[in-house]
Amino acid sequence: MHTISLSDPIYVEAQRAAAASGLSVEAYVEEALRLHIQDDAPIILTPEQVALITQAEADIDAGKGLTMEQVRAELAANRVAWQAAHPH
Repeated sequence: MHTISLSDPIYVEAQRAAAASGLSVEAYVEEALRLHIQDDAPIILTPEQVALITQAEADIDAGKGLTMEQVRAELAANRVAWQAAHPH
């Protein structure tokens, strides 16, 4: 077993992330490094995430999706509204 040193700010962030994921800091950092080092780290989805993706695919296949033009228009409208609510 080896030891590494982390700066205080990085350690605090690792503590926060570890607590949120239910892991010890050591286990969290080890897992984060393992995933970072792997060339093709797998994406692990929860059953709920898989269900959302499956439903979205079905909606798109049923024609319930938005065109890129509709997405751009919606984003532009949201931007204008946000900018109006948050003037410089």
